[in-house]
Amino acid sequence: MKTTGKGSPATPLVVIAGGGGFLGSAIARQYIAHGWRVVTLGLGGPTGQTGRQVVHHEGLISRDLLSAAMRQNGKPNLVIHSAGGASVGRSWEDPRGDFELSVASTAEILDFLRQEGKGASLLLVSSAAIYGNQHKTTLSETDPAMPVSPYGLHKHICEQLIMGEARMTGLATAIVRLFSVYGEGLRKQILWDILNRAPANSEAAMELWGHGGETRDFLHADDAADLIRRAAAAARPGETCIFNGASGRPVSVRDLAAQLLKIAGHETKLVFNGRHREGDPEHLCANPARSFTELGFRPGIQLGEGLKRYVEWFIRQSGPE
Repeated sequence: MKTTGKGSPATPLVVIAGGGGFLGSAIARQYIAHGWRVVTLGLGGPTGQTGRQVVHHEGLISRDLLSAAMRQNGKPNLVIHSAGGASVGRSWEDPRGDFELSVASTAEILDFLRQEGKGASLLLVSSAAIYGNQHKTTLSETDPAMPVSPYGLHKHICEQLIMGEARMTGLATAIVRLFSVYGEGLRKQILWDILNRAPANSEAAMELWGHGGETRDFLHADDAADLIRRAAAAARPGETCIFNGASGRPVSVRDLAAQLLKIAGHETKLVFNGRHREGDPEHLCANPARSFTELGFRPGIQLGEGLKRYVEWFIRQSGPE
């Protein structure tokens, strides 16, 4: 167990399950900036400056790990569940493993809150994958859950567990359904893949999946963390507030790839193979009106700026040691 955090017990305490991951680290930075004590749980804690300002408890997410964290740091005011499966593709390869990471960890957290953490609120970081392929230009929180992958199905089950707990025990809960989160430090998904595959020869073409007209809604991790903090603060006993986490500005995969490559200085021709990946909806874009009106949330980092920052980070981390 690594203990590096500081702070008065009177300062509010947030426990972040999965706090060492890409998004979890952004959430930790957000709460540190707002004066909270931060405890992270999971396999690997935040690094860099953020890592020096938290208390990290290493291990799989379980009631025992949460109990150990409470004995050392006190009862949390808030638990944020950002752990679990993080890949549609891997969920197809190992559905049981994805279930354990997402659903089983949720059950462990709820067991802890029911037995030992009464009075704390809970925020679940969920996914737009729960909506599935509804062939709509934008998706609202009132649209039905129609997941088309084990990953999306398991996120939906987690939501149902949390909503049921709120109804039955009065737990204060909130859910943020994130769409396409990106940012410096993310070493997977479309931006990472494109930059890694960009050919040195400007005359060479790059093949991408689909037809290029698929649309996504991108939100920088720093903005996602801000939204999560706002949503958690809006949680009320016995209720579950659900918010889409997105910019509300869809972009096609073709335009996204072209913009990213241009920023990176590549004149690469894009070729789309017309094939569809299992579990990937054609359009996955949000109506974020509820987040905007009820939480006062607005993305602070526009896509062009965020892509520039991502490219600059990618070049730095790819350089010589």
